[in-house]
Amino acid sequence: MILVLRALGVGDLVTAVPALRALRAAYPSRELALAAPGWLAPLVDLVGGGDRLVDTAGLDRPLRVGSAPRVAGNLHGRGPQSHRL
Repeated sequence: MILVLRALGVGDLVTAVPALRALRAAYPSRELALAAPGWLAPLVDLVGGGDRLVDTAGLDRPLRVGSAPRVAGNLHGRGPQSHRL
């Protein structure tokens, strides 16, 4: 699984689309999981943002994704909150 963190809103999802598509092209057979708020699910489906959404409300608690990802990408930003998560 490839886990991508992009945990805020619509603008952040739009900004992440090229990177998500590049990851899909680079790893076509791997599951691509996007960590984002659940209410973004319809938009994630429209932009082809991944195979599944890991519902997260922000950067204040650990993600529950099941097995450990083989690749992880932080598209949230370079702040310490997203690095710790």
